[in-house]
Amino acid sequence: MSDSILNSLKKVCKYHRSKEYYVANDREEFYLPGQNRDCWCLLTQGPVGPDDRFVSAGECNSSRPCFRSQIPD
Repeated sequence: MSDSILNSLKKVCKYHRSKEYYVANDREEFYLPGQNRDCWCLLTQGPVGPDDRFVSAGECNSSRPCFRSQIPD
């Protein structure tokens, strides 16, 4: 796996979900979310994370206390 893909995967929270997660893809190994509006947090089961901020592909990043990377360092 290339370094650019690994770096992208490290930036994706393992608790972020959207309908795209449940659609089969080529890789079938990891989840890279698009800009889908219909997303939720697995911890809260809703559109707002445990830190009371909205869930989105761009906002669920390492600056949030609830963030956990798919790929540990």
